[in-house]
Amino acid sequence: MPTLTVSRRATHTFLASLMLTMASAAMAQNYPSKAIRMVVPWPPGTPADVSGRMVAEKMSTALGQPIVVDNKPGAAGTIGMADALRQPADGHTLFLLSSASLVAPLLFPTQSIQFSQLEPVGHMAWSYNVLVTPVTSALKGPADIVQTAKAKPGTLSFASGGNGTPAHLAGELFKQQTGTVTTHVPYNQFGMAIGDLIADRTNFMFLTASAAIPQIQGGKLKAMAVTGAKRLPALKEVPTMAEQGFADFVLRSFDGMMVKAGTPKEVVERLNTELNKVLNLPDVRERLGALALETEPMSGGQFGAVIAAETEKWQRIGRAALIKAD
Repeated sequence: MPTLTVSRRATHTFLASLMLTMASAAMAQNYPSKAIRMVVPWPPGTPADVSGRMVAEKMSTALGQPIVVDNKPGAAGTIGMADALRQPADGHTLFLLSSASLVAPLLFPTQSIQFSQLEPVGHMAWSYNVLVTPVTSALKGPADIVQTAKAKPGTLSFASGGNGTPAHLAGELFKQQTGTVTTHVPYNQFGMAIGDLIADRTNFMFLTASAAIPQIQGGKLKAMAVTGAKRLPALKEVPTMAEQGFADFVLRSFDGMMVKAGTPKEVVERLNTELNKVLNLPDVRERLGALALETEPMSGGQFGAVIAAETEKWQRIGRAALIKAD
């Protein structure tokens, strides 16, 4: 009968792997052992911040530890991402990834930060944009913008909160699909972009729905269209771009929860379970829905597939627009 020989190296490797597995399981069993920090790489009041704070409040109760929201805006989300990646891979630091971060490699090609350094926990919310104009504008719909832009190329301008933001890329997609020439006006502060649009210093903007709704309801901006595949419950009277003849113009942004790659599987699964429980709560769905934020619970793997598909789409728009950092 042949003798089975196991090398000392193989034995050490097996034991090391076993110890790592046991340590990981022990960590997961005691998780969370302290307060959790949620890094939001966008300013307060943005869709990611709003949904993040709502989720943090509910998950804190379920996990038995506070979740502290820490806003770290700047550089298309990479400042906050770098901060999160400096922390241990133990699930005590969460990172909110948004569609606006997906074009960071185009804006900052020398950055060493890669999305593969993060692991998906779960999807949180979809957000949509609303094509808005000043209430004093003579433009009545997207077709008017196209007609005017073609008659007088370069005379119309659209605002955004900065290069590479969803508002910017929505405007660039509109230009690409309609063959029009309009001028992009980026602002360093989101509020200034809205203020100048209200004052009729710019002509239109694909404004995030959660920010557009109070301005529309307050009579300060006029809504022309929404960028979703269907009308938004919070703006039922506003037609989609597709309803107005722009069949291929469907655009939405996501926000989702991530952790540093290497976080124990059991911890990631626990976070995913608690996140999805929160997203299924009627009051959470109602509160987010009032801001035109649409929840869609997913597994980590499903959210990973969304990130891959959305990255390809947003970067395709960005490359065609030759976007660069401000």
